[in-house]
Amino acid sequence: MGGEADATVTGHAEPWETRIGVPESFTGSTPGTESELPGGEAWGPLVEALRGFLDDLAGSLPGQERVAALTRQIEEWSADLRQDQVPEMRQAFGHRVDLHGRGQVMAPAFVLTDRGQDSVEGTVTFGRYFLGGHGAVHGGAVALLFDEVLGRLSDTSSRPPGRTAGLTVNFRAVTQVGKPLTVRARFEEESGRKRYLVGEIWDGDVLCADARALFLGLRAGQD
Repeated sequence: MGGEADATVTGHAEPWETRIGVPESFTGSTPGTESELPGGEAWGPLVEALRGFLDDLAGSLPGQERVAALTRQIEEWSADLRQDQVPEMRQAFGHRVDLHGRGQVMAPAFVLTDRGQDSVEGTVTFGRYFLGGHGAVHGGAVALLFDEVLGRLSDTSSRPPGRTAGLTVNFRAVTQVGKPLTVRARFEEESGRKRYLVGEIWDGDVLCADARALFLGLRAGQD
């Protein structure tokens, strides 16, 4: 990982690692320059290349020789990366809130386009990697996107990080792979540690799915 343990986020006195899970990219404040953040400037292009690889892999049927060659290459890359393992709070994967998708490939990349006081709007394009069947996105990937976007919004405006306590997803129409979709999320209600949020995925004027989630803010000392 390229970031150092004492790297700080612009506008915050705490080290970068203590801000993990707090999505500054949703609040408008700007993290430090890419060179100061975990993974440095090269992390974003690496993650985008990996996303493309996973989509290409999902949609391909290579010959056995190519499969064997790819397997050897991936095993070599894994061996190299095992030499660079770090504790969770120092890893770049999933912690780069300055990048679309937080610099990870577990969930589809949500691209923020508009930010309200307690709401966000953006776009997502589910790649072939998230295909369920017959051109439709896997239902679990839809739920994962809602958990990602609603969870990040839940942590904004100086709120302590929260954990998912409940998530209900309603599938209204087919969510198509490879098509730019609109995602909307907002706070519905907040009471003490409980935060209720709702979200929608739209394909033009067609509602593909909606969700309601409950997040619980962590108490002091919880991690």
